[in-house]
Amino acid sequence: MKKIMIASLKSLLLFTIICGVIYTAAVTAVGQVLFPTQANGSLVKEQKDDKMVIKGSKLIGQPFKEAKYLHGRSEPASQLSPVSKEQQSRVEERVQKADTTEVPIDLVTASASGVDPEISIEAAMTQVERIAAARNMKNTQVRVIIKQNITGLKIGPVDSQRVNVLGVNQLLDESE
Repeated sequence: MKKIMIASLKSLLLFTIICGVIYTAAVTAVGQVLFPTQANGSLVKEQKDDKMVIKGSKLIGQPFKEAKYLHGRSEPASQLSPVSKEQQSRVEERVQKADTTEVPIDLVTASASGVDPEISIEAAMTQVERIAAARNMKNTQVRVIIKQNITGLKIGPVDSQRVNVLGVNQLLDESE
């Protein structure tokens, strides 16, 4: 019995070192070498009064409510069924509040994760007039900034292009 306990403890110690220390260190090192920006959270930093301030992350959506900013999804997260009556009433309410007659679906539905950093190109373009008016800019200037923040690919009928909300808002602030 004593031999079995000692062998079990040695195995536990060995696998703790392999899985808990060596593997973790190796994955962290690979991430830092190959993907340093993503491994560190893709943080967006800004210099303010002699110190660096974290403004957000390119991988996590932040809420922007002011008229001068591009808005992301309307609600942080939702686990409602897409066919539920509650979801339907929430979407109808958001459509009525929208500042346009044609409302892209991602502006009136919530994300399951609540951290989507991007919206569709259509959703971004429907906000151009509001942003331009709030910032006293031309619509074409806002469209150019939005186009500079398009990510993803369009290959034939497959279109995964999206607009990074934080990136657009950073450029909008810089253009003032």
